[in-house]
Amino acid sequence: MDRWALYARISRVMEASDTEGVSRQLADGRAAVARRGGTVVAELVDNDISASRFSKKARSNYRRVLDMIEAGEVDGVWIWMEDRLHRQVIELAEFLKACEQAGVTKLASAGGEFNLADADQRMLLYIKAAMAEAEVEKSSKRIRRQRLAAAERGERHAGGSREFGTVGVGKNAVSEAQAEAERELIREAAARILAGDSLRGIVLDWLDRGVRTSTGRVFVNASLRQMLRSPRIAGMRSHHGKLYRGQWESIIPVEEWKMLAEILNDPARRTNLRGGAPRYLLTGLIYCARCGRPAYGRKGRVYAGHRQPDAYGCHGLREEGGCGGVRRKMADVDGLIIEALFVAVESPAWNQLADRPAADPSRELHEALAHDQGLLDRLEDKLAEELIRPETAKRKRAEIERRMEAARAKLAQLGDSRVAAQVPRNLRDVWPSLSLDRRRAILAAVIERIEVHPQGSGRAFDPNAIKVTWRS
Repeated sequence: MDRWALYARISRVMEASDTEGVSRQLADGRAAVARRGGTVVAELVDNDISASRFSKKARSNYRRVLDMIEAGEVDGVWIWMEDRLHRQVIELAEFLKACEQAGVTKLASAGGEFNLADADQRMLLYIKAAMAEAEVEKSSKRIRRQRLAAAERGERHAGGSREFGTVGVGKNAVSEAQAEAERELIREAAARILAGDSLRGIVLDWLDRGVRTSTGRVFVNASLRQMLRSPRIAGMRSHHGKLYRGQWESIIPVEEWKMLAEILNDPARRTNLRGGAPRYLLTGLIYCARCGRPAYGRKGRVYAGHRQPDAYGCHGLREEGGCGGVRRKMADVDGLIIEALFVAVESPAWNQLADRPAADPSRELHEALAHDQGLLDRLEDKLAEELIRPETAKRKRAEIERRMEAARAKLAQLGDSRVAAQVPRNLRDVWPSLSLDRRRAILAAVIERIEVHPQGSGRAFDPNAIKVTWRS
């Protein structure tokens, strides 16, 4: 009695009822094997998986069929139609080789049985696989053209959940008032990032305010970054790296979005400060003057019923080059630096920065980086479509990347002038309402380094023992 493996597959399952097609395939297979006097030893199904070369999912149960053939566990394979098993000639060749080595000669379908030992019947299978592969190619080309046309018309991406800031359709639709409130939150987040706030600071703030995603989940750094990097908030949609004007109104201006995307794409934003995200105002800016190591903030401990004040201090181990001998009350140092910042902002010299937004040199660099990134994306498209030779693409890619590296180097030399340009002139009044992230960004934009020098124990706070290096 021959042992048969049944294999069934459906490319796409849109509804629960679609799985009935697989059940029918298996039922037909059982009946066909019974008519042949055989026995079914395995029923293997790959649901919602394409057999084309464009599929991103592995057909695990198809691999199981091959394993059973190679292990000598089956004498034949039954499929409902030939293209359920193969839509690639190369896969058919692999299958036939496995059958030949294991001595398996029977392949049956609803349309009849193939003798795999017969060269003519193997050729017929190759012809059918080639026709199926060609059909997949034509279908894929048609779909790609439809998607390109949709992008050129500026249509939204089809499917998926409602996007934050949109009304949506069907059961997921919300009121225009809610959509506008969400759009205002997007504008707020964009402005805060441009002004120096961190993703984490915004996420924590929105958590306290009860702001949720369009699917009701809590915002996290990744989801907020993805939303702010999406071109749809600038009234555009992307297709294979190229941007097209959308059929909807932008939430923020295009140029603002380009700068925002460049900031969020900058790997330099991902810092690894000791202890995770900074909890103190001067972390990362303040150093011990004796050993040159960073000074860290510490919560005051309770001794004999009295809490010591919070302080900045050098806590480096001596064997690591630290001295552990400098400590200063946090409130005194913070107060001194904040007051110096207020005085600087209120000085006439600050007008040069206050007038900078329109002529901010960093703006042109960010725009140039966004333009070059678009050129890189289009270069990859041309290479994929064989419109440009690989050697030419390599040379052009190198030119663009050198230009982008130079722009990034200039940005680093400028410092964070973007943040300095957006410091409000009434900083003293609004300081209490600013987030810790925004305060730290403003200080980092104008201060390069703060050094704490020894002043002797038991002495009153000496402002002259705090040395500040300001950015030019």
